[in-house]
Amino acid sequence: MGKFDAILLCSDMDDTLLTTDKRISAENKAAIEYFMSEGGSFAFATGRVPMGARLALDYIVPNTPIICFNGAGIYDFRGEKLLWSRSLDKKAAAVVEMVEKSMPQAAIEVCTKDKVYCCRSNEIIRKQFEIEKFDDNYADFRNISEDWIKAIFMVKSDELPALKALIAESEFADCYNYIQSSPNYYEMLPKGASKGDAMLELAKILGIAPERTIGVGDNENDITMVRMAQIGVAVANAVPAVRDAADYITVDNNHDALKAVIESVEKGIMQF
Repeated sequence: MGKFDAILLCSDMDDTLLTTDKRISAENKAAIEYFMSEGGSFAFATGRVPMGARLALDYIVPNTPIICFNGAGIYDFRGEKLLWSRSLDKKAAAVVEMVEKSMPQAAIEVCTKDKVYCCRSNEIIRKQFEIEKFDDNYADFRNISEDWIKAIFMVKSDELPALKALIAESEFADCYNYIQSSPNYYEMLPKGASKGDAMLELAKILGIAPERTIGVGDNENDITMVRMAQIGVAVANAVPAVRDAADYITVDNNHDALKAVIESVEKGIMQF
């Protein structure tokens, strides 16, 4: 019997598990490996597509499938396939068209099961493609025939309120889930797709009770996971809404937050 048997620990990547310079610290790596060796199930829970999340495998290899697409998919690296996913309907193209016409400065990205398309570029999306090592893949969104998993609109942080207002005041406001996943990203997801929903779906796949789940995050896209986990944890650098949703607040992403969480569970400081 391991110390962490039948526990599912789901961690956001950027600004939670990863340091500001996009690394997984040696301390976090050692703690996660210890957690898994003692029977725990560890999963990334990320807004990234699988190919973007794959970069973290150089540091740590989760022993479960991962939550990706901000909760619209569960991907198994071992089997190289999606185990569960949600897709946008065809009307989502009308939202993209509205943003394209109303905010010419916004980059537009469409993610399918296998590809990431740049539908309009700016400096923000170019940096993302460089960091996540995506191939240049430009396409008019009108010509993307595969099912869309999600779409991302990318603007400067001071332009994000206007983007949010544009969508909130439109006829499409209640058609999809919209979440801010970084200071520059506003994402459109299918209804019923969130990190919290995907965490419970992953627990079901693994045969783990919802009462044995831990969710750790920092941004608005992590709120459902932090709130729906039995132990919801915000890192110290989390936005106020995540801190409010959390049961516990731990150290920031540059001070080995996952190590702190695992040690707190082991010592009984964080309790189910």
